[in-house]
Amino acid sequence: FWVLDLWPESLQAAGNINNKYVLGFFTRVTRLMYRHSDRILMSSKGFRQSILDKGDFEDRLVYFPNWAEDVFSNATYSDIPPLPDGFKVMFAGNVGEAQDFENVMKAAKLLEGRGIRIIIVGDGRKKEWIERYIVENSLADTVFLMGRHPLELMPSFFNKTDVLFLSLKDDYIFSLTTPAKLQAYMAAGKPVVAMINGEARQLIEESGCGISCNAGDVEGFAAGILKMSEMSKEELQYLGERGRTYFDHYFRKEYCIDNLCKIIEKDNLERTFD
Repeated sequence: FWVLDLWPESLQAAGNINNKYVLGFFTRVTRLMYRHSDRILMSSKGFRQSILDKGDFEDRLVYFPNWAEDVFSNATYSDIPPLPDGFKVMFAGNVGEAQDFENVMKAAKLLEGRGIRIIIVGDGRKKEWIERYIVENSLADTVFLMGRHPLELMPSFFNKTDVLFLSLKDDYIFSLTTPAKLQAYMAAGKPVVAMINGEARQLIEESGCGISCNAGDVEGFAAGILKMSEMSKEELQYLGERGRTYFDHYFRKEYCIDNLCKIIEKDNLERTFD
């Protein structure tokens, strides 16, 4: 069983669901799935305690991270809609509550008039709120919504931008997770700027692929973007290459699948001797 999100914690943090009966139901379902799994694979090491809170599963836990789709690590490029001139800082993915666009937009307001373009590729229930914020705060020259596009076009969007950004709300549950888009960003060989806590921030710092600040730190996020906008192309390229090297070492799909095969082979061998 591969745990990509924690339940029912994600319902509370991202869905604002606090009904004790609903949460209790999903807790029981989750505990049942854990109990009937031979191995529980964690996409983030931070998931460990939440899983153990639901039962004595220590001997079943294995760290097994996400990988990026081949479209990112073996990129081909296609035509995309034109992007604005300026220093381009792009987000690609779900435009939802968890991504903390309230604070992203506050940072965009601080960066107004500095030649920085915040570009958002994707869709989600927060998109209409962002559209209103852009109008109400006169940010049409700073924030650009590109809408939804096929996964196959993401490398082309990434190739045309300077920096990719990542953000999650300042909530305990989000500090435990590593968004899969971080692996995609690394695979693309682009520098990353992030407003995020926990393991994802640790990965950015450990890999040296970019600049990060605490979740909710609007001033820190704006300062990180501004700092990267002042870097040379060579400096930005160096950060991106560090991320790609880290990705190749830990997150390439072939590496992850080989590791999964070893996990299964080990379990089968243990059963044979049992």
